[in-house]
Amino acid sequence: MESMVLETAERLGAANFPATPLEDAGLRDSAEALRRLAFFHAEEPTPALLAALRQSPAGRGPLALDRDDALQAAALVDEVVSDLPERITRRCLAPLAADFTAIHHGGDVRAYPTEGPWMDERVRAEAAASLQRWRTGLETELRRAPFDRLPDDHVAVELALLASLLDRGRAADAVRFLDRHPLRWVPNFCSRVATRCREPFFAGIAILTNAHLDHLRDRLGAVCNMPRSGEDEADIRRRRWTEGRFPRACTCES
Repeated sequence: MESMVLETAERLGAANFPATPLEDAGLRDSAEALRRLAFFHAEEPTPALLAALRQSPAGRGPLALDRDDALQAAALVDEVVSDLPERITRRCLAPLAADFTAIHHGGDVRAYPTEGPWMDERVRAEAAASLQRWRTGLETELRRAPFDRLPDDHVAVELALLASLLDRGRAADAVRFLDRHPLRWVPNFCSRVATRCREPFFAGIAILTNAHLDHLRDRLGAVCNMPRSGEDEADIRRRRWTEGRFPRACTCES
């Protein structure tokens, strides 16, 4: 029954729910944050990307969130960037590039940046078909570099798709997409990256990603009167990295 309801919602899109102006919902920064996070997951850090982050630190601007896990994660990312040489070169970013490869391509940390491996085999085809429906009308944005090189169910592509829904004021659709796709697997992906990566930079990006998705779900739920179902205080604590569990140092446990 849930599958039928979700599929109907995906096909209808925003037909029964008028668009919500981003300014009214206060979601413009959320869309920009999702786009920035998508780029960090889409390609290995380049001198240009890190230089831009130096000019616009994670602790300020769209990536900033007033909650403990996000504040600590942003501070971790900004500390890594501030420790880089004044002239950022590919050579000094070699450790970050190697860790990005291990996370996104090598499978060394078993993080799996695509949705499929996190799903039961019996529902993978259904999830893939669902993603195709969600992409309808958004292909222009999702076929731009670097997303054009990635699978449809890649974490970066799903973040970009979500940002595009927000750009169009489709807040209710964004809630449904979050519940149907990213929130079913991205928190697990982020947790695994944060606790197994070698470079603290990627721990920070992972925790920021989880924090923004979690925060966005709460904001959209309030805007659209679509609260999370069946959640108690223990559930709320589990979906945040709280004091004592923040990965100050990353490990590479198998």
